[in-house]
Amino acid sequence: MSDDPFEAIKVTFFQECSELLGDLEANLLALETGQGDAETINAVFRAVHSVKGGAGAFGLEDLVRFAHVFETLMDELRSGRKDCDDVTVKTLLRASDVLADHIAAAQGTGAPVDAARSAGLVAELEVLTHGVAASVAPAPVAAAADEDDFGFTPLTLDLADFGAPAELPSLDLPPLDLPDLTASSAAPPTVGWRIVFRPHPRLYASANDVSLLLRELTRLGPTSVELDDSGLPMLDALDAEDAHLIWTITLSGDASEAAVRDVFDFVEMDCDLSITALGDAVVETDLPPLPVPDAAPAEPEFDIAALLAKAAAPVEAPAPAPVVATPAPVAPAPVAAAPKPVAHAAPAPAAPSAPAAAAPVTIRVDLDRVDRLINVVGELVIQQAMLAQRVMESGLARSSDIALGLEDLELLTRDIQDSVMAIRAQPVKSVFQRMPRLVREVADMTGKRVRLVTSGEDTEVDKTVVERLAEPITHMLRNAIDHGLESPEEREAAGKPAEGTVRLAALHRSGRIVIEIADDGKGINRPRVRGIAVDRGLIAEDAVLTDDEVDNLIFLPGFSTAETVTDVSGRGVGMDVVKRSIQALGGRISISSAPGKGSTFTLSLPLTLAVLDGMVVDAAEQTLVAPLSAIVESLTPRVEDIHYVGGHDAVIRFREAFVPLVDVGRVMGFRDDATPLSGGVVMIVETEAGARAALLVDAINGQRQVVIKSLETHYRHVDGVSAATILGDGSVALILDIDALVTAGRRKPNRPELKMAS
Repeated sequence: MSDDPFEAIKVTFFQECSELLGDLEANLLALETGQGDAETINAVFRAVHSVKGGAGAFGLEDLVRFAHVFETLMDELRSGRKDCDDVTVKTLLRASDVLADHIAAAQGTGAPVDAARSAGLVAELEVLTHGVAASVAPAPVAAAADEDDFGFTPLTLDLADFGAPAELPSLDLPPLDLPDLTASSAAPPTVGWRIVFRPHPRLYASANDVSLLLRELTRLGPTSVELDDSGLPMLDALDAEDAHLIWTITLSGDASEAAVRDVFDFVEMDCDLSITALGDAVVETDLPPLPVPDAAPAEPEFDIAALLAKAAAPVEAPAPAPVVATPAPVAPAPVAAAPKPVAHAAPAPAAPSAPAAAAPVTIRVDLDRVDRLINVVGELVIQQAMLAQRVMESGLARSSDIALGLEDLELLTRDIQDSVMAIRAQPVKSVFQRMPRLVREVADMTGKRVRLVTSGEDTEVDKTVVERLAEPITHMLRNAIDHGLESPEEREAAGKPAEGTVRLAALHRSGRIVIEIADDGKGINRPRVRGIAVDRGLIAEDAVLTDDEVDNLIFLPGFSTAETVTDVSGRGVGMDVVKRSIQALGGRISISSAPGKGSTFTLSLPLTLAVLDGMVVDAAEQTLVAPLSAIVESLTPRVEDIHYVGGHDAVIRFREAFVPLVDVGRVMGFRDDATPLSGGVVMIVETEAGARAALLVDAINGQRQVVIKSLETHYRHVDGVSAATILGDGSVALILDIDALVTAGRRKPNRPELKMAS
């Protein structure tokens, strides 16, 4: 990362833009489904306004122009001057996509924005806002290249003949709207607000720009602005990161206090702000100067601001007339309407009318640092386990000081591990928020009407898992729309609503995270799937397959049911990539489909890729670890409780029910003979689907917290094994995949009867 503070602030701005885009799309979708209200519209406006303000501070003119048009329409909606109808919401959804493209292009992470697409959408927004497309002028907050930070046009002064009172310098000033001095004094008085605004240093540190705030005020009515720089130190004592200036703004018109406060909504905690009603008093903008403080330094020989004030003052005027600047709403430099008084005393800023609730304090930490911390904590867990092993082997009594200290160390290690894992925990909302845009694009490409329903967005999982979920979910949603859902005409002919529904849900189950992608389409056409697999040589023509095995054919490389190659599918890649991605995370994928009713794809993943609580067991002289979250109970088996279904599938009686019995040592291939019941132990486990099974092992050695090491990364994928770990004695133990182990046990019959020890 660059050491330039400006670049660091810019990086923070783009990070915030990512969050704002997520909130923007979520609120627009709420409006589309009819769940939004006035606060939802305000939230959309604030998101676009924040993007626009930050972009203006960094000179991102294209982004500012588009955001300004977007924001203008939102302002019409929130003020009630325009209805938030279905056409408007759909246009806003497409506008949010283009806004995201502008942000990506400005950040350098995306392709250049399609100018024709952006201009066309701007025209649509203009039509919705004004009823007719207007030419897209630069937004008020975008300073031209020849303007200074406040939007002032540079002036050229010739001071040679300044002493002649009748010869005034030629100033390129905007025309002033002077009141008619002959008008009756009984004219209606002007009402408005007096705003005193003093920024804090952190306002600038967060990339805010005072000129943008002042320009927003000009949209509420005629303004007069005074700048008090009496607190500005001499150059040798100036701190560039401090704040020394105070603005006093007189706002005329009938704007409400709420509208004024909305302008300062995002900076109110970073400034001193006083908003005072002027009542029925006439707004006087030609204010007399206040006395200069004694401590103020002497004025320089030539003070440009004072000369400007003198040059702009009327000559030989009998009495000063009140002057109110009335810039047009889109004028680029309304702030320059009043001269800058240089010797005014700083007015005392009033405290905010109501203290805002304290926001949670957060910091942004590079993910690599957190990963290093995770690795160190993992090594700490291993070393603690090794130390416990050495103490146990030494024969020290459990009541000894060393053993007691070791127990305290174990508790402390667990607290550290839990705290670090909480840092990495992240809701899957960050992934789910990307999907509505994908669904809209695929629906438009396929000509289908689709409604996406999400649930469980706040389900937390390790950040590493979250980051790698986006690709498989993207593939599955595209397939659900392209292959699962019918066209509107087909759905209506089948008695279904023309609009199809795709569900995306996340939930915790048995210590794992489960992601479900379901559709209410036509389901899997099993005869067609089987026929395609035979034609492509993926299975033998006389192969006997169950429905589940036929459904799983879609995960074979090169398999596709698309008749033609399109931008969405048809190239035979996708679902095999999904399966490999899920397996690389230590997870699995399953399918449930009903013809004519739809399909459900279920992804099951570990909550974390770092540590887990497990039960250490022995099977055929091998040390294994079973996830503790899957174990229901352990018991000593009796031969009379063992029975066989069909003469070969072993089951065991458990609480007046029979559950499948899986001989772990034999199923894993550690030995060919069955495990003796005498001295063996049975663990009753529960699969993710809620089914129960019994795992037969030689012995249980105790509960441990183990560090997960990827077996696939360092070796290869092994059926029935999800990962590996290092035990306290330095040996490697395999972590069992309970669901895969139970499935393998059903495929491998326990025909040799379980032996009783002699």
